[in-house]
Amino acid sequence: MKRKILVFDPNLCTGCMHCMTACSTYHEGSTSFSRARLQIIRHEGHAVTRIDEEDELIFSLSICQQCEDPICATVCPTCAIRRDGSTGAMTIERTKCVGCRMCMMTCYFGTISFSSEDGHAFKCDLCSGNPQCITFCQPQALRFLPIEQAPMPRRMRIANTLENNYGYAGRIRR
Repeated sequence: MKRKILVFDPNLCTGCMHCMTACSTYHEGSTSFSRARLQIIRHEGHAVTRIDEEDELIFSLSICQQCEDPICATVCPTCAIRRDGSTGAMTIERTKCVGCRMCMMTCYFGTISFSSEDGHAFKCDLCSGNPQCITFCQPQALRFLPIEQAPMPRRMRIANTLENNYGYAGRIRR
């Protein structure tokens, strides 16, 4: 199976949060934005416009990047984080997770969460290859594309900057 990733277009996002509702309902059985595996973040437009211009809302997405060489899996003491062979998603096996939160502390993107109710970490697992968030995204701000088709110039620029400034896997060069 070709590896696919979630792609977000902030120009199309309306901030309706239907993706977060679908995610938490699929995984938790009820709506809970704090238990959604993705987060839509609202930014006030004045961060990018002059104060006297009309206020515009800007949205961004925080979600697991399904890294090629994930540090979260490397630091997990129980090997609870592994790549699903059929979807390519990094998954957390709840029965192995001891709740140490090492994965949370090392994730470059801050996209791993912790449930104090059941004592386990959780993150996007691409819904076993059928992401519910894209199904309910009316403006199609979220798409699930083969990695070769994903428009990733900004990600590549960020990754190259991190690599050049901090070295492989975020270690600071000395």
